Amino acid sequence: MPVTVVGCGDVRLATAQARGTDPRDVVRTVHEALELGVRLVDVAEDADAERMCADAIRSLRLRDVVVLASRIRVVAPLPGRPDRDVLPERLPPRYVQERVESTLRATRLDFVPLVQLPLRIAWRTSTAWPELVGTCARLVHEGKVMSFAAALDTTDVTTATDVVDFIATEPWLAALAVTYNACARLDDTILDGKLPIIARQPLAGGALAGILGPGVRLAPNDDRRTIDDATLARIATAAATLSRLVKHEPPAARSCEGAKAALDLTPRPDHLEANTVAELALRYVCDRAIALPRLHERQHLAEAIAAASAPPLSRVLRDRIDEVLKNLEPNDE
Repeated sequence: MPVTVVGCGDVRLATAQARGTDPRDVVRTVHEALELGVRLVDVAEDADAERMCADAIRSLRLRDVVVLASRIRVVAPLPGRPDRDVLPERLPPRYVQERVESTLRATRLDFVPLVQLPLRIAWRTSTAWPELVGTCARLVHEGKVMSFAAALDTTDVTTATDVVDFIATEPWLAALAVTYNACARLDDTILDGKLPIIARQPLAGGALAGILGPGVRLAPNDDRRTIDDATLARIATAAATLSRLVKHEPPAARSCEGAKAALDLTPRPDHLEANTVAELALRYVCDRAIALPRLHERQHLAEAIAAASAPPLSRVLRDRIDEVLKNLEPNDE
């Protein structure tokens, strides 16, 4: 049975290796995810990762049903006036064309099912916007791309209305890819809009999986080692509080005194709706969007499939999660 609310998120071999996961385990996990019905693979801007994901899709004869979602990264900004029109230098049409061609060569697919463009709402006022949109339309017309999604940078967004208006006035977009988790929530008008939401960082870098806390061992090159102790303690305390709502306690729940105190002070409800904190956090997202957790290990896959297969969370539990996490800032996944 296809799994439609969870995908393989940010398949990036270098990040997996830096976090202590053998790249071969990532390959095996992607294959197993596809065999279990996962039908969306979000792959990093890396030819090796693109090639690996496409090989997995091809070997399982799933080219007609799996959506490989590639990414295009913005070009580094040049020095100059901060108020200038930067779209022509950060996302030039020729560069978009070259990135699509590169993905086609790496994957050996007939077309790229979904290309995620890093967009900002403010760029619509640029004189280069019509050319960018026209280039995307041409790539679709030529059969090189099936559809485009807006990987929206929300730093220039002041209200949910900005996002809703952007979606309404750009009918060529097929989806909206944005950070969304129990720490970084979205307005209901966005979640209930006409475009499907692709939720990046649904576990907030491990903060919502219960694996981050003071003293928790991470690989030497893990990018999350830069998180300061105060933030780790706050993350662990929130994870400990959430762990009272699930059956299995995560490692971070006893990683500091604040987390241990939260365990003692938080009552456990009579009915538990999830097995792990990660499953709980994923189900929070899956109720309203397509969650894209990093599935680098089989353990991660098991929690993702459990979340995809479970019924919606009760309103009472969602409100409880919001209450617990309202002061927890998200971390990059």
